Amino acid sequence: MLKAILKRRSIRAFKDEKVQEERIKEILKAAMLAPTARNTQTWKFTVIENRDVLNSLAAAQKAMSMMKTAAFAIVVSGDRDILNDEAYLYVHSGAAIENMLLEAYEEGLGTCWCAVGPIKERMDLIKETLKLPDNLLPVGIVAFGVADEVKEDVDRYDPDKVNWVK
Repeated sequence: MLKAILKRRSIRAFKDEKVQEERIKEILKAAMLAPTARNTQTWKFTVIENRDVLNSLAAAQKAMSMMKTAAFAIVVSGDRDILNDEAYLYVHSGAAIENMLLEAYEEGLGTCWCAVGPIKERMDLIKETLKLPDNLLPVGIVAFGVADEVKEDVDRYDPDKVNWVK
């Protein structure tokens, strides 16, 4: 597992290759295995394969420019009807997103996670573009595809960020 964590990088350029639905479902399965407080499973997923929608997101929001070449994207939202505590919705969605990133690496795909919430402009864009109901809090969007760039490995271990209590 550490190899996947060390090698996974944010990819912002993708090849023009479709990704099979079965691979997308494996990524979603991994997301739904993420831990949640009291097993509430507050996340909801919106898979975007529509090229016009991906292009419109890329054009509307500079931070989402990688959507222009992505094979697909997944928006992860927290469901306020399940748990009306935004802090938990962010934490649960973040755990699901990390599982998606790692499974995508195992599937041979590149990814780039773009924060949506709590940035109002991005949240409004996602909600309006995808016609999300009011109970869904869009937390993040992840671009997926076959990487068209290579990034070097980075070791980010920093002992100055660790406090040992023995």
